[in-house]
Amino acid sequence: MEHREEELKAFREKRDRFFKEDSRSPLKESDRKKFKGLSYYPIDLNYAMVGVIDRYPTEPKPLYVTLPTNKEAGRKYVKYGRFKFKWEGKMHPLQIYRPLGGGELFLPFKDKTSETETYPKGRYLSIEPMPGGKVLIDFNRAANPFCQFNEKYTCPYAPEENWMNIVIRAGEKRFR
Repeated sequence: MEHREEELKAFREKRDRFFKEDSRSPLKESDRKKFKGLSYYPIDLNYAMVGVIDRYPTEPKPLYVTLPTNKEAGRKYVKYGRFKFKWEGKMHPLQIYRPLGGGELFLPFKDKTSETETYPKGRYLSIEPMPGGKVLIDFNRAANPFCQFNEKYTCPYAPEENWMNIVIRAGEKRFR
């Protein structure tokens, strides 16, 4: 964690470069031409949470959930586990999902900044493995789904079980 702030700055620079220069950028061409970088909250390491994921059983079969999306059909995921963290003296559980067929774990969430300061339907978090079976969930890396930038993308929304009644002023702000 001692170099975390530098890692977060490098992450943001790389993300901004991707949005501006990469052919896979979700930005529309008109937005890419005038793009100066995403809008972020200041880095605050208090929003970096280390803990464990309480895994859900997969036998006799995994738990499945269909998350709502910005398109008509929902997207089906395996309910992988739960991550709990303490904020302002209270415990907050977040559900973690895995795409069908495997892939990176997925943590969509919504907080009190949604609707006003951040994307209304929630943001996404990365889950970074750490030694000893622990994980780092850093809200400073909270990112908007690609459908925030371009309606051609299909994006799962944060389900109600991941709506938090707290303010998370970390990560990406709303685009524009």
